[in-house]
Amino acid sequence: MIQYDSNMSANIEWLRTPEAAQYLGVHIETVRRWAREGAIPSAKLGNRGGFRFKREDLDRFLARRATDHP
Repeated sequence: MIQYDSNMSANIEWLRTPEAAQYLGVHIETVRRWAREGAIPSAKLGNRGGFRFKREDLDRFLARRATDHP
């Protein structure tokens, strides 16, 4: 899992897990699994804070999946 610096810049669009799941068109648990496995870069916010995702990272993930799965 990529660790982002604790100063999560205001000019970056961060998505919570439900928002990321909707954006990717998958179930919330799928996004959480991908984050834990490191398939999607994420920021983990404490034990119960969940994950945060950069929209640009999700776009790269989608582009990579599109080329990997014709």
